[in-house]
Amino acid sequence: MSSGLLQPPASPLRSFRHQGIEFYVYERAEDMGAASAHALASRQLDLAVKQSRIGFLIMAAPSAFAFYDSYVRLAAQSAQLREAIARTDFFQFDEYPLPASHPASFRYLLETHFFSKLGAICPRLLFHPLAVDSGQPEDVCRHYSEQVLSSGPDVQLKGVGENGHWGFHEPGVPLDGAPAYITVNLSAENAAQQLRDHPKLFRAPGDVPREAYTANVPMFLRTRVCIEDNVPQASKAFALLAAYGTDVVDAAVPSSALKRHPAAAVRTTVAAVWALEDYIARGVVTPETIRRMATSLGAKDVAAVSKHLTDVLLEMGLRLA
Repeated sequence: MSSGLLQPPASPLRSFRHQGIEFYVYERAEDMGAASAHALASRQLDLAVKQSRIGFLIMAAPSAFAFYDSYVRLAAQSAQLREAIARTDFFQFDEYPLPASHPASFRYLLETHFFSKLGAICPRLLFHPLAVDSGQPEDVCRHYSEQVLSSGPDVQLKGVGENGHWGFHEPGVPLDGAPAYITVNLSAENAAQQLRDHPKLFRAPGDVPREAYTANVPMFLRTRVCIEDNVPQASKAFALLAAYGTDVVDAAVPSSALKRHPAAAVRTTVAAVWALEDYIARGVVTPETIRRMATSLGAKDVAAVSKHLTDVLLEMGLRLA
């Protein structure tokens, strides 16, 4: 534990290793986020001793809200961490083609929920926004890719989408190729998740932008030191099971590629991890588990969604009862 950090995080209810990844299970999202904040801040302190700059890839999503709050508190407590932050280049995962002032942009989310608070106590904070609202988004993505790669990056805080996306790298987008920021079309499942995640911003499916820009999985996997995955929501039970239930890595579930990283941790909650733990214990996915996962996704047609979930689970090599 780094001496520059004060309050240690709460211990998980339980932990286990599965498919090469360490899993930590918490009752509350707040404890999950605090643990990841402590882990990544500790890595920053270690890196600050060895190198002049630190690269940090950070997601913009409600899954990270608990992390943001805990990390800011740690920075307020630790002068050493504030110095490490001053030597850190922060980069975002993805973005809509919206102005930075638009409340649905991820720059706005990061500034509002994280960087404005962090900057108040760390005036030398350096956040590099993904400004794809310019007239040349492809050029912006190319330059941003170069910046991220030149920074390392060293550490990453990620989440997993309800359909298994990583950033906005959607199911079906190839997992191979050069690391880059790319253009993607959002799936209907992803758009539905955005409605649930941001109900005040998106009131109907047509309100969600269907084009976005994102780091691809090869870019995410270039993270050199460690990746922390935060998955608090009950609606992510299917994503956790599909991504991490077996050793299969497939574009059907992009976050399954996290199993290729040598230093990854998944921090999650009881509400989100139940289906994965049930599969590890039973060795099969029951019809009741599939129905419960479909219901947690807000499915109006539970039978149709259950069929889709079943197809993905079979593609990922899971055994069904």
